[in-house]
Amino acid sequence: MMELKGKVIVFDGDSICHGGRTDVNGDNAGWAARVGNAFGMEWYNYSRGGATITGDMYQESTGLARHWICRYIDEIHEKHPTLDYLILEGGTNDSDLIGIGSKKLGTMDPADYSGNYDDTTFIGGLESLFYKAINYYPTAKIGFIIAQKMGLPEVGYGPEFCRRYYFLKAIEVCKKWGIPYIDLWERSPLNPKLKCYYDPELTIEENIAEGKAYKDGQHLTDVGYDIVSGGIASFILSL
Repeated sequence: MMELKGKVIVFDGDSICHGGRTDVNGDNAGWAARVGNAFGMEWYNYSRGGATITGDMYQESTGLARHWICRYIDEIHEKHPTLDYLILEGGTNDSDLIGIGSKKLGTMDPADYSGNYDDTTFIGGLESLFYKAINYYPTAKIGFIIAQKMGLPEVGYGPEFCRRYYFLKAIEVCKKWGIPYIDLWERSPLNPKLKCYYDPELTIEENIAEGKAYKDGQHLTDVGYDIVSGGIASFILSL
């Protein structure tokens, strides 16, 4: 679309938004490159594998800090004092690390717009992220992406599944702050229980070679990113 050509768009999230490539700005790096290149935009993807929306979360094996999306917005603002689009994503690693019933999930007061949130909780981190994003970029178009179905739980993919539970909490926070979102979990056709998209009996390399959408039941192949990128492009056009 000509109206998007040359516009600055910045993405931040976890491995789903990163695209699973070592060169995050490569031509095939997830949906960021596909959408940015298709529209002729000036695009940047700061997503990292293992990232959490929640602050003060660390790698279990090394003790090193994860990529904290709730705080990296400060660095994005330093690098890009102005931008046209800010697209955020995350929550999968938070759900895996925190779980249901933990105080680190946090709570939301629908009447509190003060900016004083505990970003060491998931909900507080997301509120802090949105508060800063809106104040840093009052004229930019901001959106949030809920990732596609992932994992192979026996219970299915309903609200009792931890990842979906967290995504539903994220949707509540999006609604409070008026942040548009796209729910790929519900809107995308991708489902790792369908063998046409993922075969658990195959290795990652074999799933890629067979043209499946998932490498491992969670992370997408180029085919998977091709499938979802059209919906994300439409979402960005709608902002």
